[in-house]
Amino acid sequence: MDITREKVFSSQLQFGMFITELDRPWLDSPFLLQGFVLDDDEQMATLKQLCEFVYVDRTKSIGDQFSAKAKVNVAIQREASPVIIKQTSNGSKPSSTFSTTPKVMVKTANNQKKTLQQSSFFEILSAIKKGAITQTKDGIVFNVSSVGSTPPPSNGSANNTNGVDHSTNGSNGSSLGFLKNLFGSKKDKLTAPKNGASHDDDPFGITESEMYRIHIYQNEVPRVEQEMAVIYPVYEKSQIATKEIFEAIANKQNLDISTVSEVLDNMVDSISRTPDALMWLAKLKDTDNVAYGQALNVSINMMAFSSFLALPKVEIKEMGLAGLLQDVGKVKIPKRILLKNTKLTSTEFEIAKLHIEEGLRILSQTADIPAAVIDVIKQHHERFDGSGYPDGLDNEQIQIRAQIAGLIDTYCALTTDRSYAKSMPNLRALDEIHHMRDKAFSSSLVDQLIQFFGIYPVSSLVELNTGEIGVVIQQNQVRRLQPRVMVVLAPDKSRNEFPVTLDLLNSPTTPDGVAYQIVRAVSADSLGVHAEDFYI
Repeated sequence: MDITREKVFSSQLQFGMFITELDRPWLDSPFLLQGFVLDDDEQMATLKQLCEFVYVDRTKSIGDQFSAKAKVNVAIQREASPVIIKQTSNGSKPSSTFSTTPKVMVKTANNQKKTLQQSSFFEILSAIKKGAITQTKDGIVFNVSSVGSTPPPSNGSANNTNGVDHSTNGSNGSSLGFLKNLFGSKKDKLTAPKNGASHDDDPFGITESEMYRIHIYQNEVPRVEQEMAVIYPVYEKSQIATKEIFEAIANKQNLDISTVSEVLDNMVDSISRTPDALMWLAKLKDTDNVAYGQALNVSINMMAFSSFLALPKVEIKEMGLAGLLQDVGKVKIPKRILLKNTKLTSTEFEIAKLHIEEGLRILSQTADIPAAVIDVIKQHHERFDGSGYPDGLDNEQIQIRAQIAGLIDTYCALTTDRSYAKSMPNLRALDEIHHMRDKAFSSSLVDQLIQFFGIYPVSSLVELNTGEIGVVIQQNQVRRLQPRVMVVLAPDKSRNEFPVTLDLLNSPTTPDGVAYQIVRAVSADSLGVHAEDFYI
């Protein structure tokens, strides 16, 4: 029996079950969250009235309804660089260009070594941001000696919390009105997993004797810092490949997307495990060109959202390619228009819209571009109410994947600094998009986007009930209102030299013995700090 998709009749439902699928489409139900823990009478009554049966995921259920899936190594191993398998012309056995065993190590002060399991999000993040990473014959080395490895003892709240690992471990308050109404506020009735298992068990199982080996287990979510370390070299390669595309267009050279295709395969696999990792890297790693930096950011977010919507892997890859290429035509638009810091005139706007036509012309001369990718690029500026371009399509005339592309493109534009507008905080951008429901975008797709990012999107700043400020580093799949948070500011708003990570799903307690809770979302501006100080 597959315990991740167990059929349960409505009459047999129990509190603590994680409802992963209904006997009808989610959009035909009043449940806005696709997948939730059954934990109140209203949910129970609604399910019994609406559904004959549902599907339950025991690995995400809680309390007595939880069952741990056996850890089986399915031989999905992440490499320092993409493994390229090619069939030789004489029919001999294919060989890989690189070793299939990843080698990743973390070095601290005095040249000592740590496993990824022992390393904190702050250490990995700081090493990436500071470029303290080297590739040697032994593998990828993250040098964290400059950021410290062991926080000093402290009487501050998060730095002296019972049950909180300073390197790795770890109800909510008000936010924007519509988001609060969307997600609700429910008290957790059942929190302890069965048989003493931890909600935050590490999926890699690295021991000192096998510090170079990383095992990825099926249906388990790696911590974001571990996935960031493993996928980092692939992300670096994606930056180079994207830059080469834009430079080839600028120099009127033919495009070669073969390298991009190989990179996207690895990125799709990473997103299927931990989408937050690549999204963090897109924020951390600045590029020296706005155009291809934005293209890569759009591509990653499009793949992550497509994965959330359960598109097949081949379509997720196509969405990633469309994200990279959808605005290549802008290299043909005068910079005075692209970089103008005031509103475009009607004539300038008509010229700017030509980037679609220019992009399609360029791609028509490029081999191996799937027709589905061309369709997405052609329609990604069409809008649900017919106000878009180039053809003024509306409603169902716009392909669903093109609607997804347009929605993600808009979100990324709102949350990125542009020549004519400063970037918005994540929640404000979602609020703006919420007001575009059934205008620019279909309401159902907007609802899905809000579910995907959550009420506290990754990289959002939040205030805790201790007065401390944290940055959301990873979503929790079961309790989406209880993310992992890195505590960056003390109650007096002074900066924590060694930020600890709290997993709110595990109900860590403050020095006063109460559980940590998020009180509200905050912006860097309201705190008088710079967002980049916290890598957001």
